[in-house]
Amino acid sequence: MSEHPPVRDWATDFDHTDEAWAADPYPIWDQLRRTCPVAHSDRYGGTWLPTRHEDVAAIAYDTENFTSRSVVVTNYRPPDLAPRGIAPPISSDPPFHAGARRMLLPLMSPHVIARWEPSTREYCETLVEDLRGRDAIDAAVEYAQHIPVRVIARMLGFPEADADLFRGFVHHVLESVTLPFEQRFMGMQDIFEYLRVQVQDHIENPRDDLTTALLTA
Repeated sequence: MSEHPPVRDWATDFDHTDEAWAADPYPIWDQLRRTCPVAHSDRYGGTWLPTRHEDVAAIAYDTENFTSRSVVVTNYRPPDLAPRGIAPPISSDPPFHAGARRMLLPLMSPHVIARWEPSTREYCETLVEDLRGRDAIDAAVEYAQHIPVRVIARMLGFPEADADLFRGFVHHVLESVTLPFEQRFMGMQDIFEYLRVQVQDHIENPRDDLTTALLTA
């Protein structure tokens, strides 16, 4: 998974792409909570890893000293995009975050989300049915990873047939963190172009979906 050298000491050299972390991070978390609650690494331009709930909560609410503008730790420092961030509102700082959240809340209310339950259940049942009779399955690959991308595509009003594209985008965003900036950025161009086409289509052909709602908010 990682092209970086193996971790020497998780308290001073942690790497979230290390094979040991990917295989079973929980013993590492437990050890750090006991011995070094806030770990540090010089990798990825220098990073810190708080491991206790109280520290994470304190950081999350301290918007004067901490920012949310980047949600993925990579080989290069993120650009100064605050307060909006690269993927608002999850990557936004105040005061932009509050406005973006207010805009999204009505679109994510319980009665709106409930509309998606029947079709989501039906799709999940279809996936399960395809796995019947097997002695062994990979639940993550053959079941779980299909659900979020299909449901999100439906909510956004994007072609459901593009779900495989979405999975590829997610893998690139989360698994290319060790690549140099130029390679990672070039790999993002397909994502940007796909979204541009979909947004333009919604501008020209508005319909009842999340993308149109955001464009007209």
